[in-house]
Amino acid sequence: MPTMLAEPSPPARPSRIAGHALATGRSTADVIWQHSAPSVAQRRHVDLEETAMMIHRNATHLTRLVTMTVASFLAVAAALAQAQPAAWKDVVVAAQKEGRVAVFSAQGPSVMERIKADFEKTYPGIRLEQTRMSSGPMMSKLDQERASAADGGDVTITTEMGWLEDRLKEGALKAPAGPSGAAWPAAFMVKGAYPILALEPFGIAYNTNLVKTPITGYRDLLRPEFSGKVGMIDLVATSLIAFYDWLEKKEGPDFLAKLAAQKPKIYGSNPIGAQMVASGELPAVSFMSATMVLPLVTKGAPVKLVYPDSAFGIQYAGGIVAWSRRPNAAQVYLDYVMSRAGQTAWNGLGEAASPLPNIPGSGDVRGIVPYDPARYTPEVIKAYRARWEGLIKK
Repeated sequence: MPTMLAEPSPPARPSRIAGHALATGRSTADVIWQHSAPSVAQRRHVDLEETAMMIHRNATHLTRLVTMTVASFLAVAAALAQAQPAAWKDVVVAAQKEGRVAVFSAQGPSVMERIKADFEKTYPGIRLEQTRMSSGPMMSKLDQERASAADGGDVTITTEMGWLEDRLKEGALKAPAGPSGAAWPAAFMVKGAYPILALEPFGIAYNTNLVKTPITGYRDLLRPEFSGKVGMIDLVATSLIAFYDWLEKKEGPDFLAKLAAQKPKIYGSNPIGAQMVASGELPAVSFMSATMVLPLVTKGAPVKLVYPDSAFGIQYAGGIVAWSRRPNAAQVYLDYVMSRAGQTAWNGLGEAASPLPNIPGSGDVRGIVPYDPARYTPEVIKAYRARWEGLIKK
């Protein structure tokens, strides 16, 4: 209800003259001077009573005016507020008719499970089909689907910002159109076309049963005890190239060569590397995140994750491809992961950090150093890959 101004109480005993004035609609002064001339004291008494009645009448009028104004304002505001939800309801209805949304995602399996459960509870009638793959192969698959006009992914959750930037230049991305966009921080919305949905830090995971002296930094991986027993993740995405580049700058230009001398085991994905450490097949592996490690720890695996000094991080972005066969369901999904509910499902266990403030349990975006995708052009990527493979895979 609108907040109303308190109406002042009228004088307890209005004068006969004042009452006549109010009844006839004439001014108090006109009525006063129709009567025989009163004494100064009487005039002062009448003036005070009339003043009180004028205040009462004006205040009552003002109260009604303010009440009408507030009510009118609220009615207009309500109409404006209902305009977008009404249109959005049409999108949701259309999405339910489409029946499903296909998402290609680089998220961790546990995050995908939580999001699927909450999304399908929030939007019954829209089945969430998620396919997990590394960002590099994912981009290739989407490009192939586009070229062949094949039915495939509707939304990508990826760390490949360069791919999204290229598709944006081609007009091949659809901007989010749902209500969650209104509260999304501008710093995490790229050119109004695709949002940065989470920032995830990476560190070193090690098996506490196998490693007696705790690992605190990347140079600990050069200890003799780890010869032939260090795990590394292959260059399956630009984020991995950025990570190793960052690592060399942080630890020195000789670090990668020294790490290569340890004869590391190379794995094609983070989950495989995490499983190797949890099972005891490897004592330690780098480029690990809480998304990969936490589910194993909750099941009793003797694994610890450390973030040496500053934490290198990746950014997950969400994009709706323009060739989607289910554009409405794609919009509903992206709006969901931008909502507080979606962000809590994704980041609420502290595995990653939400761009939205005050998400319970979320990490802090300020403690993560994300890489700049603009620095990793195709030429830079090609040159770095050749050098890395020459050192690590020789």
